[in-house]
Amino acid sequence: PGRVPTTRLGRGQPCPTPNVSLASEHAATMIQFDEHGFRRRVEEAVVTLQKLLHSTRRPTFAEDVPNHSYQDKYLLAEFLTNCGLAAQCTCLEALGVGTQQLATLVEWSASETVTLRLAGRQRCTFLREEEREVESKAKVVKESTIFGKSEQKVVTRVNEWFWKIDVEWELVAYAGTMGGPRQLRLQGRSGSAQLKTTTSATPEPAGQVEFIPTEVPITWLLQQVKLPGGLVGAAHVLSFKIDRDAEGCRTPRRNPQVEAALHAARELCAWSKRVCQFMNQRIFSKAERCAKVQAHTGRDGFLALIASTHQPSELFVPVLPLFEARPAEEEADAAGGDGDGGDGDGTLV
Repeated sequence: PGRVPTTRLGRGQPCPTPNVSLASEHAATMIQFDEHGFRRRVEEAVVTLQKLLHSTRRPTFAEDVPNHSYQDKYLLAEFLTNCGLAAQCTCLEALGVGTQQLATLVEWSASETVTLRLAGRQRCTFLREEEREVESKAKVVKESTIFGKSEQKVVTRVNEWFWKIDVEWELVAYAGTMGGPRQLRLQGRSGSAQLKTTTSATPEPAGQVEFIPTEVPITWLLQQVKLPGGLVGAAHVLSFKIDRDAEGCRTPRRNPQVEAALHAARELCAWSKRVCQFMNQRIFSKAERCAKVQAHTGRDGFLALIASTHQPSELFVPVLPLFEARPAEEEADAAGGDGDGGDGDGTLV
């Protein structure tokens, strides 16, 4: 669908005008795409999906459903994108974006760029130096013809240095530039623990150290969220649509709207990885180092900073590119009789 824009060269022969940024990003995506791995993950997800559906339901790949129309592929792309956006909104909710906060961020996104920002800081403070005596397990036995046998133990004096490590982090969303009036604190934690060393060298940089913050724009995602009637507190609706009449629309996959969705998803995914790295290196690693001292002193310290985590492989993400063949009358009932399900026999699952 859509025509290819052309420009005249030489003797009037038309030459396609490439969209360099669109083509390069699409090429990079195709290089990274693993069709075999993709199909395997979908097939594994279908096994889980079958446990949740009625035994008569048979969702499958779109290519395996005959007589579906090309319009159905556009509907599938829109359906999957909205499902993906719903999953991203669920992640935002887990990060502290409630209904009220979401409405505020959506309002901000209409006129300004909205950004998520994770920042933190730590402080290392010297507490005290202690000296203690450690007895050796080995014994020295001396024999004397007058006094008989005597035993001696070797005692070693050990110096230990104790330090207090304070760490805090916070997640904020802001519009425009950081430090402006439009800023929401979503969540944050702080904690401290003692660390013991056998040398006087500070185990962490002395004084307060600001961690390098990591940010991600979420403007595009928020612009896809609509509040019915503009009512704060109402259930939000995701409104992603592909403009089939746009000049840049080529296929259900190659069009400006899907490219924008993929670009925003890649940015959010990359930011999530940086957040994991931030937590592992700045928070959890210090908790492990302090664990022995905490157990010895009875302090929980950094343990209060560690929340239960799940591996990505443990999570079921129900965003699946599936069609399901249904009888015409059942399809009409499922579509509510509005005719938006296309003119083929495949319906979206």
